[in-house]
Amino acid sequence: MYGDALTTIARIKDRLGITVATFDSLLQNLILSVTARIEQMTGRRYVEGTYTNELHNGSDLYGTRRKFLIVKNAPLQIVSSVQYKGGTNSNPVWTTMSVNDYNVDLDEGIIHMPGGMPGGMQNIRITYVGGFSGHSIGIDNFWTFNVVPTGTVNGTNLTFTLPENAKQVIVYADGVREIPANVAFTALTATFTLAVGRAPFSTIAVDYLRGSSANAGDINLPADLVETCEQAVVRIFKRRDSEGRASEGFQESQITWQKSVFTDEDHATIRNYRRGYNL
Repeated sequence: MYGDALTTIARIKDRLGITVATFDSLLQNLILSVTARIEQMTGRRYVEGTYTNELHNGSDLYGTRRKFLIVKNAPLQIVSSVQYKGGTNSNPVWTTMSVNDYNVDLDEGIIHMPGGMPGGMQNIRITYVGGFSGHSIGIDNFWTFNVVPTGTVNGTNLTFTLPENAKQVIVYADGVREIPANVAFTALTATFTLAVGRAPFSTIAVDYLRGSSANAGDINLPADLVETCEQAVVRIFKRRDSEGRASEGFQESQITWQKSVFTDEDHATIRNYRRGYNL
């Protein structure tokens, strides 16, 4: 994952069956362009970021004080501060609200204030971390098979190490699966310990479910939106030599944002991620 992209070059190359690096630059540009278009259509960002002093109106267009605000980039991870403006426009004074004055719906990205927001326009600002922090797009659900762990097989050593953290392990000694009671393992770590040492020249192999303590609590990017992005990138790439495109171009590819890129089904998926607006 790089930047704010909804997918990766490696995933697109897998879909296209490409094994060389010849098109990497083009694919990166296509991914970023499609991601930017989806963000534009939905009015939000997706990959986790920090948003500082995002402005909102404390009142609606009729002057009624709001009781909730919809942040631009959900889901919320952390709300650092909610502030309201006093003073004058030329010399504003921003006051931080007590966390006891509002409630936060993290998943929906909504700040609720039962007593009502301070009335005004562009007088509320919010600093928060929002977006989907899980960049793996599901790779943690993949099993890796027949891996030889690091560790000396000498009859006395009991501890072995995998090349990465794992959620689950299945250990084999000389081709025979060890019963779980003989394997001590803590999820989201890379080491495991056998109850009994294995003699020299024995073989230890492991099947494991990938996982990382760094992203154990991450919220993965929406699978349907990732699929929509990837399908659009693949369509553009395959049609890059066709005639008659317009609107946007780079390298040897031109893009037109019509049904040739996003199908009716894609548009329906994208609409599901549009954010509400505080009118």
